[in-house]
Order: sequence, then C-alpha cells, then structure tokens
Amino acid sequence: MDIGLRIKQLREESGLSQESFAEKLFVTRQAVSKWENGNGCPDIENIISISNVFNISLDELIKGYKQVENKVIVDNAAKKWHILVIVFLLAIIAYIVYFALAHRILMLGFGIATLFMLGIELRIYFRRHDKVCIRLRYARMSKSTLTLRK
Repeated sequence: MDIGLRIKQLREESGLSQESFAEKLFVTRQAVSKWENGNGCPDIENIISISNVFNISLDELIKGYKQVENKVIVDNAAKKWHILVIVFLLAIIAYIVYFALAHRILMLGFGIATLFMLGIELRIYFRRHDKVCIRLRYARMSKSTLTLRK
C-alpha cells in the first residue's frame, strides 16, 4: 500500500474530511489531496503530526514506504545544509569585521549582501522550526483534551 492510501484509509476511518484533517495539520486541503493521490509525500513534520492525529506510532504509519523513507532522509539533509550555510555566513561576517578592524578595509557591500543572505537562511531555518513547535504544541493540547473527555 502507498503512504497516500494509508493516510486516506486512516482519515476515512476517523470520519474526517480532507478539509478538517488539513486544519488539524495546519496544511491546505490540496496538500492532503496531493498526498492521498500519490502526487506528493508529507514532510517529516507532517508525518509526525499525522501519527499524533491518528494516535498511532510512526512505525505503524510509515514502515515499509520507501517514498517516505527517502523524504525523511532528504529533509534531514536539507536541515544540515541550512545549518552549514548559516555557520559559513557567520564566518564571512567575522572575516569582514576582522578586516574592518585590523586592516581598516571596509567591505560594506559585501557585508550587506552577507547579512541579507544570513537573514534569509535564518528565516527559512526558524520558520521550519516554528512549524514543528506549533504542531507539537497542538498535538499536546489535543492529547490533553482527549484525556479530559475520557
């Protein structure tokens, strides 16, 4: 079975529409439709959120789906590259500051461009991190709500 079919099966068993399921994951209905039709694969944050929504383990959700395993590997590599680029840009800024102080050479254009690139990288990195934190907070709230209802 494809991961999309598995998601669709779990969603239908829970009695959720694509719209309500998408709201729980903080994604669009089109994203859910794309996954279920096999035109895309959820990223690792969404996979964790899906397992929380259906209250199943990650193994139950993704074990044996090569497409998901590859996506997890790619997402992890992308995160490492963002960290590497951020460290590299910080090193360039340190280099610019050193030359400005030690040799009285001001590389203003280079510094501005580097700060701009650093800002973009930090925004991308922390936006992904914020999405994960929001989803984890929501999952904890959902679990505590379920506990109170029982």
